[in-house]
Amino acid sequence: LRGQHIAREAAWREMFEQAAARVAHRPALGAWLAELQASGLLRRLCGPEAPAATDLLNNAVTIALALPVPGVALSELAARFTGNGHALDAGQPMGTLLVRAAARVGGNEPEIKSQSLADAGTHLQPLFEAVQERRDAWASVGVLCDELSAPVLVLNLPAAADTLTGKLLQICAAAGEPCRLSTRQLLRHRPRFELPAAKAIFICENPAVVAAAANRLGAAAHPLVCIEGQPATAARLLLQMLSSAGADLHYHGDFDWPGIAIGNLIMRRHQARPWRFCAADYQTAAAGALPLAGRRVEASWDLALADAMSRRGIALHEEQVMEWLLNDLAPSRA
Repeated sequence: LRGQHIAREAAWREMFEQAAARVAHRPALGAWLAELQASGLLRRLCGPEAPAATDLLNNAVTIALALPVPGVALSELAARFTGNGHALDAGQPMGTLLVRAAARVGGNEPEIKSQSLADAGTHLQPLFEAVQERRDAWASVGVLCDELSAPVLVLNLPAAADTLTGKLLQICAAAGEPCRLSTRQLLRHRPRFELPAAKAIFICENPAVVAAAANRLGAAAHPLVCIEGQPATAARLLLQMLSSAGADLHYHGDFDWPGIAIGNLIMRRHQARPWRFCAADYQTAAAGALPLAGRRVEASWDLALADAMSRRGIALHEEQVMEWLLNDLAPSRA
């Protein structure tokens, strides 16, 4: 039995060594393989015998080496390499391995969750996060899981007219009208942003801010992106593009515990700065009538904010500080 165990472990090491040799020129994939080997995920998917895992790992490495593949649907990618359009679906062994490779290649590895959809059970927030992180990982390498749902809402976002998405943004900005961008548009017709001199892009949580800015300021309003609560793939992808283009992102959200949690995500992932979203802003805002409910969340950008909110015990939504936000979005304000 000991001899069999030694032989089995040697076969596993040889399998990973051969796979590592294939990706030696791709450090991100080398890190992915090291993670698979250390976590034992491949063993859990295939059982203890190395021969059963060899084909799965070899095929996974082949697909991983093809990443990124801009503008390709997940089912199309699966069919192209495996002959099965569902091989990369959530819960499938190949999909479980490759979503981690996509996260590594796309630079998304700190955010990808190890929790599976089945593990999420009936808790809606973990389920949402598991689904969203999977979509984000694939989107980071250009693969589309759900390319038309949950588009991101924008106003006056400046872009060159050399792509279809850029032309759409220019037309809407000239009229001062809000516009929605899907993941499909952002990946298949990637816009090239022409940032203002100050490079400031404002981000809000609620569509009411976008509607009010369009109504009052129109085409003169500073560029505005609305994430509409928990940011979906299109919103996250757009913010990543803007950040990579050198935009200076400024975020405002609701002064409640879910709003602070969303703010932590935006600040951490997209290096945004607070926009009237600190303890001093909360303390000087008009009184609200909605009691603060739920579990306390610390604000990563202002350690005094959670204390101020806890003492006052009132939630303040963006609609209650709308005048502040619209004044900042006016053309005379930097």
